[in-house]
Amino acid sequence: MKNEFDNIMSQRTDAELIQILNGPPDNYQPAALEAARRVFEGRNLSDEKISAAKQEIEQDRLRDDLKSNEPLPIFLKIIAFIFPGILLLLFAGLFKGGGYDKKAKDLTRWTLFGFGFYFGIALLSVGLSYLGL
Repeated sequence: MKNEFDNIMSQRTDAELIQILNGPPDNYQPAALEAARRVFEGRNLSDEKISAAKQEIEQDRLRDDLKSNEPLPIFLKIIAFIFPGILLLLFAGLFKGGGYDKKAKDLTRWTLFGFGFYFGIALLSVGLSYLGL
């Protein structure tokens, strides 16, 4: 019995179908899972092709982990500290959206350190002027 997802699932790679079928069932509608199962079974893949697809999935996961844990370069930390601003926080959002979680966290942290530094200098200046120094 065909459903609306058959065409979509037939365009998926073997690795994508394996990920869909082995992933959390809550991520997809039951009709989509059934279509993925039907398309996967219809391909009659050999054990070698299934193994190759699983290796591809593992390589993608490792690449995503490396990307996620890539640190922010030191020069960007310095720029974020010296020139903190909303624009840098927007760039942190772009890093996060691109899968660079550590870069996003580092950029946000150093931008906030910069804001804190200048806020502290302002408080110190106001405090010293209040004391007449």
